[in-house]
Amino acid sequence: MINMDFSDLIAVKIKELMQEQNITIYKLENLSGVYSSTIAMFLTRKTKTIRLENLLFICEGLGTNLSEFFADERFKEAEAKEWTKKKSN
Repeated sequence: MINMDFSDLIAVKIKELMQEQNITIYKLENLSGVYSSTIAMFLTRKTKTIRLENLLFICEGLGTNLSEFFADERFKEAEAKEWTKKKSN
């Protein structure tokens, strides 16, 4: 997972937390207030962006907060690939 895109890693982390807690996308919708379609589009990578507000609600639904979520060591290795592409132009 080294050099994984930051956005992809967020999706992986959400999926891991959902699996650990045996939570479906539909249950996460009920717990977070974020539409299941929004969650599914992000987790299946049909969209590469997630609003910070939605991530906050998802974290709350999963019983964590943003600082705990991003404390995962893998985020130190993640890259914002889209940003680095723009920067190199």
